[in-house]
Amino acid sequence: MINYLLFILLVIVYLYAEVHAGSGAVCFLTTRPALETLDFAQELAQDATEYGVDVFIMIDDNNFNISNIKTSTNLRLLQISNQQCIYYGYQNAISLKSGWREVTSWDKALLYFSLLNSNYTFVWLVEHDVFIPSTKAFLTLHQLYSNTSDLIVARNEINLLGDASTWLWSKAIGKLVPPWYCSMVNVVGLSRSMLIAIDDHVHWLGVVPFHEFFFNTLAMHLNMTIVTPIELNTINFQVDYSFEQVLKQSNNLWHPLKSLTEQKSWRQTLLNQSLEKNTTNEFIDFETLFHHNQTMINIENYLTNLLTKFEISKSQFSSASRISLRQRFCDIAKEYQQRNVSKNVTSIIMKLADHAYKLPELRMDNFVTSKSKNHLRLEQALKENRKTIFRSLSNSFTMAELRNETNNLMTELRSEIQREFKQQQERQNHTASPSSSSSSFSSSAWSFIITSSGALSSTQNESGELADKPGDYSNEMDDIAAQLNYDSAEAEKKNCCPNLERKNVEITDEKKLNFEHKNSNVAISHFQKENPET
Repeated sequence: MINYLLFILLVIVYLYAEVHAGSGAVCFLTTRPALETLDFAQELAQDATEYGVDVFIMIDDNNFNISNIKTSTNLRLLQISNQQCIYYGYQNAISLKSGWREVTSWDKALLYFSLLNSNYTFVWLVEHDVFIPSTKAFLTLHQLYSNTSDLIVARNEINLLGDASTWLWSKAIGKLVPPWYCSMVNVVGLSRSMLIAIDDHVHWLGVVPFHEFFFNTLAMHLNMTIVTPIELNTINFQVDYSFEQVLKQSNNLWHPLKSLTEQKSWRQTLLNQSLEKNTTNEFIDFETLFHHNQTMINIENYLTNLLTKFEISKSQFSSASRISLRQRFCDIAKEYQQRNVSKNVTSIIMKLADHAYKLPELRMDNFVTSKSKNHLRLEQALKENRKTIFRSLSNSFTMAELRNETNNLMTELRSEIQREFKQQQERQNHTASPSSSSSSFSSSAWSFIITSSGALSSTQNESGELADKPGDYSNEMDDIAAQLNYDSAEAEKKNCCPNLERKNVEITDEKKLNFEHKNSNVAISHFQKENPET
């Protein structure tokens, strides 16, 4: 009898805690795993061993029989009951309207890695229609950012005042306090700190807010480190990709590619075409080139060609090398700016810097400069409400009542923030010159301007600590001071989070590039601290 009980205990431990768990995990989200998904997961599991990464497949269909599928020791197939998810509040992560399933593989994966298995310091969740060109592409991305990031997503776009009139923002009312942020999250990386925060918020609300605004907003409000790497700028809603596009950015992850047969075929073709090339000489020539009397056209052409080659071969560089490359690019860009060299050349160099290593997103301080008594009262009431919920039993009679109070308090606070900001604008407009048509507020690193048309723009000031503005600016090169325009019509057409389109603004202040230059040094120091073996 004792032996039988020990056996049952071991089975439970095996199901919910990895005895041999590495520091990282990646979980593919499926309804039923296709053969192509199983094959690639098996290949990734084999290659990921040396990186300390275990591979999982979450299977939504609990009627699917996994007993006949043989896997390696660091590839696990997971199934969790819907009832267990609902009990812990893990539901509605991707539900958009009534009639949608309350519980999906998203809810199950979040429950598993947030609450049931806490052995991993960093976890990736990947939808089945995300195309990963090679195991090397994924593992390089993981190694470069996972040790120093809390949230890795495709982008980080802001809804400053909680405007619920476009996209799916109305679903955020009562679940999160503005500012709200969003991204496509068909692939997302989550640190242990982020997973703990997710579990706390789910316990507070009793549901998972819609994932495309939940992760970004939660991370920004908790001042976590968010990175939007270039490798994820091909994660989109509805785009048809060609193999030629993938070939040019073979280290990117791509969404959507629905045909798993095509995924497998493209992956094999890329493998067949891959040639191991030592690109070190390119970068030696790169530095030497700037000490010769070359024309700006020649230099610009060289840099453009270098960027193309780097996109293909950058997975060959170690993480430390790529961070060092960013520093080298920033050094050269700073020198060129001081010499008033062509802005196109400086822009390409800064683009190379971002492609080598993307710095974290900007942390945004309170944009309401003076909180009202009602604002402070609502914040305190939310704190007390949260404490009460955490002290109460999950099935207590008052839990539903308390969570309804949470919803009402957050909704009221959103309205108060909007009222305060409008009042703040009116005061600023009143004290501004008659010709002024905009108002502004400041954070620790950026000045934000709300124009008369309602657009949000930003410029950097001198006191900031982080080097990047919100969002992915990989396609614009005068990006240190970029304007952001809200395009809700395009967002509704794409049915994804609204894009804050960037328009190029000239780099005119030397301090802006000094700021970027300084934070590249910080990135190198931080990486070396987190990775002493490098």
